[in-house]
Amino acid sequence: MKGVWTGMLIAAVGLGCSETPAKKAPAPDKSTLALASKDATCPEGMVKGCFDAAFEAERRGEEPRAVELFTRTCDAGVARACNQLGALVWQGRGVAADPARAYTLYMRACEGGDAAGCFSAGICHRTGSCATKSEGEATKLLKRACEGGDKRACANLGGL
Repeated sequence: MKGVWTGMLIAAVGLGCSETPAKKAPAPDKSTLALASKDATCPEGMVKGCFDAAFEAERRGEEPRAVELFTRTCDAGVARACNQLGALVWQGRGVAADPARAYTLYMRACEGGDAAGCFSAGICHRTGSCATKSEGEATKLLKRACEGGDKRACANLGGL
């Protein structure tokens, strides 16, 4: 009988120590993959080099250069770059102001997973300044932005 109990104890301990299958790491998002892409025309030969250079150009007041670089990174699939480009286009910095194009860029950012892009597109609908005024569309986009972590969107939802 002692052998049976010993066997059961060993089996129980073995079950408790068995390995659970490792969880797979989440797949990188499209923007992360895009930033890692090669682009020989960008600094350091990577899309990330253009993205970083775009922010630096904007910081230095070189808006036409920032527009060029944000356009390149947006076209490569970096959602945040599309939102930044949308803001420059909306404000007419480095390029002619074009609210409809800005909205298109905000939506491209939003669809690419950039919560700030969803916020910007939602504000366009809320105000009617760059898209058809629509409380329903504004709410939908602001909720998406809030769920994506944009605190401004969460705050704006209280005002709808």
